[in-house]
Amino acid sequence: MFQELKVNGIVLPRPDDDLSFKNAKKKEEYETEAGTTQVSVTRVSKITVSGDWTVTGEWLAKFRAWERASTVMVSCFYPSETELSDHECQLSIEKEEHIRYSRDLLKVNGLYKISVKMEEL
Repeated sequence: MFQELKVNGIVLPRPDDDLSFKNAKKKEEYETEAGTTQVSVTRVSKITVSGDWTVTGEWLAKFRAWERASTVMVSCFYPSETELSDHECQLSIEKEEHIRYSRDLLKVNGLYKISVKMEEL
């Protein structure tokens, strides 16, 4: 099921598949005075959003600009939230592939398949 996703206030097109949401966990192990090992797992509120899109050259240019920016504001319905939440993230294009030229899309240079990862700082 698609959830609305915005980058810097711009609603992104529908991804090819469901988005992947991850929330980081921090695991610490330490030894007590009695010599036993204790484990502490803490949920850190930093999220990572990943997805694949088929986009025009115009959208690819937007994604590239966001990748060059030091940070972007990502607004999403995180699976455990009931409303849009904002997250300051670093956006990176993990994979980019030019898949087709199209006469109808000459002014936007065809279609591209991209994999994008947005990681909260």
